[in-house]
Amino acid sequence: MAVAYIFPGLNALIRKSDRNRFSHLPEVQKYFAKAEEIIATRFNKNFSFREFLELPTEEIYSIKNISLAAVAICCIQTGVAERLRDEFGHPPDWVMGCSLGDLARAVFAGAYSFEDAVFNHIWFTQRIDGIDQIGRNIGVLAPKSEIFQEEDYIWFAETQVDVSCLTPRFLNIGGRYEDLKKVEERARDKGWNTMNILDYPAHSRYILPYVLAVESDFTHVRTFTPQIRIFSSLSAQELTDPKIIKEEFLLSITRTIHWSEAVQKLVQEKGIRKFINVGPCRSLSGLMRDIPVNVETVEAFEVLEQIHV
Repeated sequence: MAVAYIFPGLNALIRKSDRNRFSHLPEVQKYFAKAEEIIATRFNKNFSFREFLELPTEEIYSIKNISLAAVAICCIQTGVAERLRDEFGHPPDWVMGCSLGDLARAVFAGAYSFEDAVFNHIWFTQRIDGIDQIGRNIGVLAPKSEIFQEEDYIWFAETQVDVSCLTPRFLNIGGRYEDLKKVEERARDKGWNTMNILDYPAHSRYILPYVLAVESDFTHVRTFTPQIRIFSSLSAQELTDPKIIKEEFLLSITRTIHWSEAVQKLVQEKGIRKFINVGPCRSLSGLMRDIPVNVETVEAFEVLEQIHV
């Protein structure tokens, strides 16, 4: 049976129970220790992930801490993926990340060193001050049994917001404050539910100036040919070229996610029959219910528990 590991993004740290779900694993503790050492030696800062993950959710997700949250997610997911691989005795057929899940996905697949992932992410996100003044991200959910139509996507384009299609009925929309107000008005008219996701417009064109400001420095980032096949949820294609993988890292925060399309392609074109959600949150598993594919989706913690029963 062809298997893919999937790596969620920022949702992984929202709930305290999720944050601590895998903290006991030696593999996760190993990566926490490595990251703390890098932060100490490269940034001259004493830091404890154990203490960080005890902070209130809004503080963990604040602009000043968002890079550390990303590193925490990378540590947890890389450790869990390694544990799964070692327990099974072989790697998965494919890996795919959603947003910040791409970091652990690339490290686990051998396309990016863990040391570079930690340093580069903290270094380059030090220069994002001000992005919360531009706009934000909201989630928009259509009623059950309904999906977004072509006319809706045309309207979103005309309104100059950027739409990540996570499922046919759930969108992550990034844009400027004034444009998102129009989206929320349309949502009320259409009976859609909306929710705040981030207080800055991730996966939208409006972050591009911040990315271009570090583009010249980013040329020194090292990426490698992956040892496990990587599928991109941005392009919905396989990634094999280290240059393309590096370009995705640079531009990912400015590009929309096509999670639904990517999942369907993995199933229909690559023969995936089982997804293991590396987690620790269940966000990606929840999305599967609204994507038209016939596959098994299981949680990493459930798999590990079954192995040791």
